[in-house]
Amino acid sequence: MSDIAKTLYRNFVEEVINKANYDLIPEIFSEDYLDHNAPPGAPAGGFDAIRAVPIMFRGAFPDVHFVIEDMINQDGWVATRVSGKATHLGKPFMGIEPTGLRASWSSMGFFRVANGRIVEHHGQPDLGALQNQLTRKIEPGSLDHNRFIVSRYVYATNIGELDRFDEYVDPGFVDHNALPGQRPGVDGLKDAYRMFSAAFSDLWYTFEDLIAEGDKVVGRGVIQGKHTGAFMGIPASNKIVRWTGTRIFRVVNQKVTDGWIDLDMFGLMMQLGAIPMPGQS
Repeated sequence: MSDIAKTLYRNFVEEVINKANYDLIPEIFSEDYLDHNAPPGAPAGGFDAIRAVPIMFRGAFPDVHFVIEDMINQDGWVATRVSGKATHLGKPFMGIEPTGLRASWSSMGFFRVANGRIVEHHGQPDLGALQNQLTRKIEPGSLDHNRFIVSRYVYATNIGELDRFDEYVDPGFVDHNALPGQRPGVDGLKDAYRMFSAAFSDLWYTFEDLIAEGDKVVGRGVIQGKHTGAFMGIPASNKIVRWTGTRIFRVVNQKVTDGWIDLDMFGLMMQLGAIPMPGQS
């Protein structure tokens, strides 16, 4: 039993949490699994309860990674201690909007195994320590603060609150990859986002990496949206599309003053059917 219990938990951490391989959940957990410490608002039982925790963490921390530090097993129970590291680049967490800050925390739990599956769980991560790291005071002008500004600016675009650009973007913003006819400054930047959001509903940019040096912040990420409006002459297809993008921001005096962007427009146009997929005539 000890090897089975530890193997099940190891697969949960390394495959389900770290790699988002949710298809493995039925091979690890029982259908009547019960989480005695489910996060607020999350289901307490069944496969949905298991998905809720990694989805919650990965939504807020796209690069989340857990390491198993200890596993102790006896009589069908396995006690665990893990450490987690991640960058707050995605959605709000515990009511805290994205900060761009790196954080680490620990978690301990008890998992009971029966008939070759995990059937219940007690325990939770040290959310207090995590919250303290995400709400700590950031020195203005520091690299952490520059990442914070960029994270909040991009989050404002994701939720469609373009008026918040004025908090994070300089009025004289220079877009080095401006669209044809785009107005200068922050107003032109808002126009560009309105054009994309009119063509793609539920548009969301998720950073997968965000690094900073000097006055520059560089982000690599994925954009996803549903093609519900005309785009570059292509009528709405209602397809959900994903494409990658790399962005460079210059931050001066706590405002984004310059931006460069490189989007995989070729990949996007293939998904929209404007360019044949490889192998198609």
